[in-house]
Amino acid sequence: MITPRTLLPLIFFSAVAVRESHAFSQRLLVVPWRTAQVTTSAQDRRPWSGGVRRRIVRSYREHKALSVPYFSGPPADPTNSWEEIILPQIPLKNEHDGINAFDKFVMAGSLLAAIFSAYGLISFLAPGSWRFFAAGGICAATSHAIPTPIDVVKTRKQVDPALENKSFIVAARELVKEEGMGALWAGLGPTAFGYLLEGAVKFGTYEILKPFFKNFLSGLAASTSISFFNSHILAYMLCGAAAGFAASVMLCPMEAIRIRMVSEPEFATGGWLKVGYQMLKQEGVGGLCKGINPMILKQVPYTVTKNVSFDILTKSLYAILRAQGMALTAASMFVIPLLSAVLASMLSTVTSQPGDMVLSLVNAHKGDRRSSEIFNSILKSPRGIAGFFVGFKTRLLHVGVTVTIQLLVYDYVKRLCGIAATG
Repeated sequence: MITPRTLLPLIFFSAVAVRESHAFSQRLLVVPWRTAQVTTSAQDRRPWSGGVRRRIVRSYREHKALSVPYFSGPPADPTNSWEEIILPQIPLKNEHDGINAFDKFVMAGSLLAAIFSAYGLISFLAPGSWRFFAAGGICAATSHAIPTPIDVVKTRKQVDPALENKSFIVAARELVKEEGMGALWAGLGPTAFGYLLEGAVKFGTYEILKPFFKNFLSGLAASTSISFFNSHILAYMLCGAAAGFAASVMLCPMEAIRIRMVSEPEFATGGWLKVGYQMLKQEGVGGLCKGINPMILKQVPYTVTKNVSFDILTKSLYAILRAQGMALTAASMFVIPLLSAVLASMLSTVTSQPGDMVLSLVNAHKGDRRSSEIFNSILKSPRGIAGFFVGFKTRLLHVGVTVTIQLLVYDYVKRLCGIAATG
């Protein structure tokens, strides 16, 4: 049972989590930076614009220090510099030559699986369930498309050593100065289309699984006499985990295209469909799906934290109003989802940041490095755990805007479709 008493710890925790995440990056010891000499052959150079390459060279000359966290996990590897993690010069072990039979088989199988899944959902779900999928797709596509410039700056700060230590305003100004205003809208196409699918699957799966998990856990609690299982919060968390996993599968190829367009501007000429086709020809389906592990690492905690905290916060705030005998007005039905969405965005940013960092590095460039290798490289670098929080403040701004718009639009579209507001 959610009571007003549970609301204060949730609000307090969200504020403390954001404050401590920022303070964590400030509790750093400074060690001298030994300038590394970069030697790359012509064929290993990244296809970046001259301005981007100049900033990278400048970063090596101007970088004064590396940050070492107060607790850095495994011992640092002095040979594992941060620039080597961000800009690995690792060629593909097996160069892909066009779209082969295996690629065609995987694409055909994926298309058939999507068709049968859609047919199964239409056939077996309760009438009107499509409204959750429609509302989820609309709110996700809208909310992720609007703050695209913030997402672009965040991604470039994660993969470009010349921008990583600069503020959001300074980094954005340099991008516009050297690459034009269009650079801030790189990846808009795969963002809008990818999150249209991702939002439909995520919100739809989350809502339709609620009755199943509630009944399953109630039966489990009755058969085992363990009252812990008879929890709405646990049911919500299981729904969020399943929805996050399903959304990861849907979003992974589009996110790979988006990150490549942002990190390698010269590769993005011709539109996002051409970029996806080129990646398919050069790297196969593996190039579009190599980020599935960090995508799951990002999406599952992100979805669980965002959806569950939004549900709990809205229920608690509405319960407080009812307990006080106050009538629900149009203003209160706007303010309560707004406040809940802001707090949910803070929590979801913290829980999903490590996965987002690894995802950006996996998809930034062509190469064979696995996500586990990048994860271990960050842990063993002089930055340690703090390496997972590069670009955190910019991402906090991005997720804050995205999630707030997303949950407000979702709540509004649900009511337009005849579904009760969340809470």
